[in-house]
Amino acid sequence: MTKPQIPDLKAFYRLPFEEGSFELTEKTLNLNSTFQKPDYPFPVAVRNVLFRNEILTLGVKIDDEPEQLVFLKVSQHALLVSCDSGTYPSFLSRHAYLGLYSLIGYSTGKCFKKYFWPDFFDPQTGRSKFLTVYNDRQGLDIEVKSKYPHFYRPGDALIEWLHEPKNSVQNLRADTLEHVTMDESSSSGMALGYFLADINLSSIHSNHYPFLVPFLGIPTKDRERIKSFVSTLASEMDLQGTACTPVQQRLNAICFKMRELAPVDSVCWWKPFSPDATKRGKGSQLLELWHEAKRLILSQKFVFYYNTHGLKYLSEKPTRRWATPCFIRKERPQLVLKRLDKGDYYQFELRFRAHKKVLLPEKRNIAFFVNSRTDPANLYLLDQFTDFQLVLFFSRYGYKLAILKCHYKDEIKAFMDYVTERYELMAH
Repeated sequence: MTKPQIPDLKAFYRLPFEEGSFELTEKTLNLNSTFQKPDYPFPVAVRNVLFRNEILTLGVKIDDEPEQLVFLKVSQHALLVSCDSGTYPSFLSRHAYLGLYSLIGYSTGKCFKKYFWPDFFDPQTGRSKFLTVYNDRQGLDIEVKSKYPHFYRPGDALIEWLHEPKNSVQNLRADTLEHVTMDESSSSGMALGYFLADINLSSIHSNHYPFLVPFLGIPTKDRERIKSFVSTLASEMDLQGTACTPVQQRLNAICFKMRELAPVDSVCWWKPFSPDATKRGKGSQLLELWHEAKRLILSQKFVFYYNTHGLKYLSEKPTRRWATPCFIRKERPQLVLKRLDKGDYYQFELRFRAHKKVLLPEKRNIAFFVNSRTDPANLYLLDQFTDFQLVLFFSRYGYKLAILKCHYKDEIKAFMDYVTERYELMAH
């Protein structure tokens, strides 16, 4: 195929995106064009020709007219458009207008972020050593090559931190849990245990932060294991007639407070969970309750991780296959950030320190906790809500984030400076 002759960028028409996004709306397109979509059916065919050197080339054919090439370059705030049939910095051609209108289709707008890869191409060859471009009958797809981690792109969403006074809670949480004794419960009858109720916060179900749920179960004869789960306990009323130790009474009261704070509004399943100010506030309060409960739960024999699949599915009768034994550890994890110089880019990796070892977190994140891939059943409670925010952010990218050196400035540099001021940095 003959390489298209792409006009100089100075000759491209500029169509602004909606603020804070890469969406071009139908309204913006119409405001920037002297053409309008005809009221009658009008055949427009658009095909992907190639994606090279940050430029998406489209073939646009209107009715039985010859096909014309339209060139799109996605910048951080606008879509730059040109073509070989009369688009100028002050004028959008008919082929460009109808081609873009066809891409928007029946929606109110189209997001062009998938074509935003600034500085990822060699300007001399037009190729990228970081990306693989697939262009077939299924469409055009752009993927980071498997040997590279996730790359930051300018404008990517970062963390909206919950601002807590530095070390305000850590000073109150000195390691005072050296001597924890097991709570002695009744030697007969049903056993009282606790579920760590959890769900993926980006699911489409009735989401919630993790919280503790008391349950009744039938133990084995030696009372070392639970044979079957009988019921969950949702309120003080459910505890009537249940024998509880003083420790369990205190723990149950905390459980019911947790349940009130746990629900969070469901979000679109295709968007990662990002807590707003209200969710950050509730989450911080709930984490404080977890720290109140920590010493008490360490004394309990029967503790299980329980995937609720949504708060509305947390029924009175527990589902056994949703429960797995887990162990909440007394050690306080310390988050560690590794920075590696990879030549063209920096690679940041999140780890945590426990038992004098630096460990890689488990892929699936449990809010407020961190656990290792080598021993995922052992859960370590994070100190502050900002710790959880950092773990949540890195968990989306497999705990690795790459930043091209030419992008390491402005917002992302300020963000990484903020992180490295508060957490241990291991530079390599």
